[in-house]
Amino acid sequence: MTIDGAKALAAKVLTDEELAKKLGEAKSEAEFDAVIAKLGYKCTATEFEAAFKEAQEKTPLSDEQLDQASGGLSIVGVDYTFTVVMTTKS
Repeated sequence: MTIDGAKALAAKVLTDEELAKKLGEAKSEAEFDAVIAKLGYKCTATEFEAAFKEAQEKTPLSDEQLDQASGGLSIVGVDYTFTVVMTTKS
């Protein structure tokens, strides 16, 4: 059950900022184990890390993340306009 526990914990961490903070503050594997044991999960830190990476990869980007990644300048038609102007000047 440890792999299933790791996957369940990873899914929970992605949606629960307070839990993510608690796990991030764990300075040792023993502290990590104590935090997850209180919540009823059973897995190793290594299993959790693997499950968390997998869960992150499967999670779609939020609108805010998409806005941050999109940016840039749309220059549709610029090449055409430039070509027409340069051709008429020749």
